[in-house]
Amino acid sequence: MTQTELAASSALTFAFQDMEDAKADFQQAEFKEAAHVLNRLVDVFDREPLASFLSEVLPTVDLDSWLQRAEATAGSHVGSAHLNWPHDRAERVSMQIALCRYIAAKKVDFLNFVHNHFHVGSSLSAHVFVFQSKILTPLLRDIRRLSELRQVPSILTQAIGRIPQSGDATLDNLLQLACERFRDPAPSARNDAIEKLWDGWERLKTLAGGNKAESAQAMLDAVALPGSRFRELVETEARALTKIGNEFHIRHFETDKTPLLPAEVDYLFHRLFALVNLILNARTRSESDESFSMPADFMQTGRADTPPQKR
Repeated sequence: MTQTELAASSALTFAFQDMEDAKADFQQAEFKEAAHVLNRLVDVFDREPLASFLSEVLPTVDLDSWLQRAEATAGSHVGSAHLNWPHDRAERVSMQIALCRYIAAKKVDFLNFVHNHFHVGSSLSAHVFVFQSKILTPLLRDIRRLSELRQVPSILTQAIGRIPQSGDATLDNLLQLACERFRDPAPSARNDAIEKLWDGWERLKTLAGGNKAESAQAMLDAVALPGSRFRELVETEARALTKIGNEFHIRHFETDKTPLLPAEVDYLFHRLFALVNLILNARTRSESDESFSMPADFMQTGRADTPPQKR
């Protein structure tokens, strides 16, 4: 999926449309309604899933100091004050959103701001148009550009593209959805991704049928020979990840479960995906048709096809 296709399918898609609608309404608004309509755009910025995305990618800025520096550049002519926007896109977006908030809250007078920084003449409708064209249009464009910059480590990108099919349609669909959602720029989408991945993990443990614990044990046996140090390590990791799925806001959301920050979601996704990918690759390599059968109290499948190594 290309970055353009990803943006088109993002959880942010409807928020982007709401932004464009608010901008269009602002452009058509009478001058006296401009600040009120601008408040609708600010409301879009503050709603999920856009709010958490902006919080994650934008730095904190000092709009008051920036405005003071801008006003200090004013000469004797109307519109002579300079707007020296930051070169960094994220900082510029943060500054422009802060300006929209100030105007919507009437902490900055809309008429005076446009009059001081742009050559617009006496037409009030021209004030609305120039703010829309010079501020809002670049702002919304840059927000979209930021949404295309969700960076996934190349090694994970490669693994996502090469993860073997399990032969179970439900599991394969869960893993596909998890990977697609994880690459989404919206943190709320990545919360969905980690839930799908853990659902896939629980299903993976049962593919051999019968007792889930025995199925899980055989699944781990496909990765490394029983008794080897790596086999012990993998089982320890599998048990730890199962416990994490039960104790954090991943698959369960009771009040005694622990919420996760976006960076923690990313970390845990990487961790479980690595294990699932390891197991599916081991299963694919296995020459045996035997069913999975993992720890008798926990998972499922396969057989080792490599000799034990001393670690």
